[in-house]
Amino acid sequence: MKKEVKMFNDEITTTLTDIKGLKFLDYEEEGVELQTNTQAINGVDGVLLGPSTFGPFNLVLNFSFKGVDNKDYKLVKQKLRGLLFRREPFYIWHSDAPGKKYAVYCEENAIEDLTSYFGTFAIKFTVYKGYSESLYLTDQFSLGDGKWQFENGLVPDNTIKYKHTRSLFDIFNGSNDTIDPRHSHELKIRIRLATDTGFKLVNKETGDIFEYKGKLKANQSFLIDGGYPYKDQKRCGRQTNHGIIKLAPGYNTFEVWGKISNFEIEFVFPFIYR
Repeated sequence: MKKEVKMFNDEITTTLTDIKGLKFLDYEEEGVELQTNTQAINGVDGVLLGPSTFGPFNLVLNFSFKGVDNKDYKLVKQKLRGLLFRREPFYIWHSDAPGKKYAVYCEENAIEDLTSYFGTFAIKFTVYKGYSESLYLTDQFSLGDGKWQFENGLVPDNTIKYKHTRSLFDIFNGSNDTIDPRHSHELKIRIRLATDTGFKLVNKETGDIFEYKGKLKANQSFLIDGGYPYKDQKRCGRQTNHGIIKLAPGYNTFEVWGKISNFEIEFVFPFIYR
């Protein structure tokens, strides 16, 4: 397989390794920054632990470039500068971990000139979310299409699916961390059903309960986007218990409670990796 590196966002898609003479060598994910909140209390041993969060980490991609002459070498340096240092963040994908992408901005391009037309580039990106993500979302999930990597936490289970029509079902989270909208993790839950009395969505693995207390028709849309519910694209939080649905790593068993009919639900999210 050809070693490749791509950068993309809503505005641009560029394959860096399409630059003639530029060769991707290897990569390094630098250490995780764990930020633990503690509080000391007078007269009590130790400290009280609060919630822990993760800071950004660095991704370093190493390249070599061999030009025709010194002018060619200088032109590539300038081209990389223009591509990498942008006002807007972007994603990086590389073929050494083809199932993952990183939300980044470029921090440094360390160049070592070995000759007048040959050198190495250590390009350092800051992964500002503090985690990498699966390349695709679960609404594109298929075990047989080659887009999903087993080493990324995915198990070869043909029963895995993210759209269901029964009120008792499982959702597989292939992340090595909990998907938690309170940490700005992406999670969309699309629901279609009919009810006159509302419904509850219960994650038996985490104990989370989301309750909607209003009416719904089968032709109306209902979306839980992170921590915000929408009925027909309008906020409807006042008709809910403001519950947050999380996804623990592995299998999460869900149940929908209430007098409902014409039920369909879909979970859309990326896996995340520390």
